[in-house]
Amino acid sequence: MKRLLLICLLPTAYCLLNIASAQGTKERKITHYTYFELGGTGGVGSFNYERIFAYREKTRFSWRLGLCGLPIDKNNGVSIIFPAAVNAISGKGKHLLETGIGMGTTVTTKGAFFSLITPIIGYRYENFPKRLFFRVTYTPLVSLWYAPQYQHWAGISIGWRLKGLNECGSCLK
Repeated sequence: MKRLLLICLLPTAYCLLNIASAQGTKERKITHYTYFELGGTGGVGSFNYERIFAYREKTRFSWRLGLCGLPIDKNNGVSIIFPAAVNAISGKGKHLLETGIGMGTTVTTKGAFFSLITPIIGYRYENFPKRLFFRVTYTPLVSLWYAPQYQHWAGISIGWRLKGLNECGSCLK
């Protein structure tokens, strides 16, 4: 388990350390995505918003936020899951590697609260200039809060790339 966690976290840590130098690149497009993820960081399924915030050579850096709600049982009520993640999307062309670290925070209507850490490693397919994309990720659920737990988990996503915006807020072609 420690090796897998290390394999998922090291590329992301390296990429996040290079973000400061990525801000100085010429390309300053801000790209937005919306997608539905079945499984993954959001548990059973979630709707997500993702934003590319930095570029560096063959790597893009993004953050994402999501929302999932589902009934559990009479004792726990409805759970609302807030998945969040920071990702590095690497590669050139249609086939990309996605690595990152996320957290799924769950709040139930009966007052329970817990969070799970989710390392992310997966495949992402984007065929520019088309806007439809998909991704398949391995996102094990790791709990380090009370008793350390590890559960194999994965996700599959389909979504839509929105028009990018430049720093002035006008649409890119």
